[in-house]
Amino acid sequence: MSKYIAKSIHDHLLDAMLDGLIGKGLVITRQEVMSFFADVKKSYTGVMLSNAELETSESSPTWRKYTQRIGKGIYRVHPIALANRLRSRRKAETTID
Repeated sequence: MSKYIAKSIHDHLLDAMLDGLIGKGLVITRQEVMSFFADVKKSYTGVMLSNAELETSESSPTWRKYTQRIGKGIYRVHPIALANRLRSRRKAETTID
């Protein structure tokens, strides 16, 4: 569990990736997400990465877009999404101190 306060499940996912808890570099699988968020409905976590696709997720216009499908159930998280989350975490650290 990350020590950072995530405003959304998407932030929590990015935090887990930044902390090395899930994923390998920029790559993460649908199964990893479902396992990591075992306490969240699978009907939500099962579509989280696909609904966040940058180019093909018109069916979910309100979702944050930060993934790219690279294989069946395998996604690449856009590096800017991780960099932005890291920046938010650093900003939060400086306001706490």
